[in-house]
Amino acid sequence: MTTWTIIGGGLHAVTIAIKLRSKGLKSDHLKIIDPHHNLCEQFNNHTKRIDMPYLRSPCVHHVHPNPFHLKQYAKKMQYTHPAYGPYKRPNRDMFMDHTHELIHHFELNQSHIQSYANKIEKDDKQWLIQLSNSEWIHTDNLIIAFGCNHDTYTPQLFAQQPDISHVFDDNESYYSETSHVVGSGISAAHLCLRLLKENNNKIHLWTNKHIDVHDFDADPGWLGPKNMTSFSAIQSSEKRFDIIKRERHRGSMPKELELRLKKYIKQNRLSMHVNELTDIQQHHICTENYCLHYDRILLATGFKEAIMQQPIIKQLKHHFQAPITSCGLPFISSTLEWIPNLFVTGGLADLEIGPFARNIMGGREAALRIAEAYDEIENQIKTKKAI
Repeated sequence: MTTWTIIGGGLHAVTIAIKLRSKGLKSDHLKIIDPHHNLCEQFNNHTKRIDMPYLRSPCVHHVHPNPFHLKQYAKKMQYTHPAYGPYKRPNRDMFMDHTHELIHHFELNQSHIQSYANKIEKDDKQWLIQLSNSEWIHTDNLIIAFGCNHDTYTPQLFAQQPDISHVFDDNESYYSETSHVVGSGISAAHLCLRLLKENNNKIHLWTNKHIDVHDFDADPGWLGPKNMTSFSAIQSSEKRFDIIKRERHRGSMPKELELRLKKYIKQNRLSMHVNELTDIQQHHICTENYCLHYDRILLATGFKEAIMQQPIIKQLKHHFQAPITSCGLPFISSTLEWIPNLFVTGGLADLEIGPFARNIMGGREAALRIAEAYDEIENQIKTKKAI
C-alpha cells in the first residue's frame, strides 16, 4: 500500500483524509501536516469569533462521504436546534462536534503532525517534505490542501492606524470596545450581530456596496451537472477563470442576515454607511460631510488572493516546473493531479471544480476525485504484484 501525506489540516484535508481512510488507507500510511494544535482548528476559531450560529452551506455538506451522515448524527445526538431554514443549514457547534467525532473515529489525530511544511524535494520514487523542526517526511503521494486564508486583507486606508485590527488576525478580544465594523459580507454581518448582542453601544457598519443577498456563495447549479457539464467542456483556462470570478457571490449574505441587520437599523442600534468612508485621521472616520470618532475598528474584509505566492507553491513552480495556466493557476487533471503523484484542492483546484472549489462542497468533490486516483494507483500496484 502506498503512503499519502496531506499538507493542511482544515475541512478539505479532513474530508479527503476520511475518504481515503474509508477506502482502506491505513492510519500509519497517512500523515497530515498542520501547525495548529487540532485539525480544523482555524475554521472552528474563525466561525466562533464572529459567533456564527449556523453555517451557510446545507446539512448535506460536511466531512463524511455519506451526505446524510450529519443529519443522522443530529438525530442520534438529539440536538434541539440542529438546522436552520429551508436549506437546513447546520448548527455550527453540532457541525464541529460531528467533525471532531469523525476525526477521532478515523484516527486522524494519530496521523496529525503539528508542524509547517517548509520545503519539498523529490528522489526517484518519493516526495520529501521538510518540517519546521528540520525533520523530513517521505511519502509516495502528496496532497496540498491548505486554504486561501493565509493573509488577511487590510485596505490601505486602515493600515498603520491606531486601534484597528482584522477580526481574523488578532487573538485579543476587543468586542466590548468596538463600535465600528468594516466589511460587506457574511462575516461582517455576523460580527455586527455579535457586537449588538454583547454590548449596548450603537454599531456602525461601513461597506463599499449595498447588501448583496444570496443564499450561497454561488448558484446551486454549480454543485452538479446543470452548470458543471458545460464548464468542464470549456478548454480555455481564462474563460473558466472569468466564469468563476463572475459566478462567485463575494461579499454577500443570506436573506435572514439582511433582515436581522435591518431590524437593528430600524431600532437605531445599527447605522450602515455605504460608500461614505473617505479617510481615517486622528482616531476619526471621515466622510465627505463629517468625521466620527471611533473607539476601535474591526475589519471583516476577508483575505488576500495570495495562494500562488505561498513558499511551497513557489517551490513547485520553480524547482519542478509545475505547469501554470495563462490565468496563473495550476494546470491540473480531472483527478486534481498537478504533477505526478501530487494533488491539490481548494483555490488551487478552482479551474477544475468551479465556483464552489473553496467551499465545504469543494472539499467533498476534491475527495471524490482524489479517491479515483487512489483507486487507480492501488490497482496498478496490485497488477504489478500479480505479474
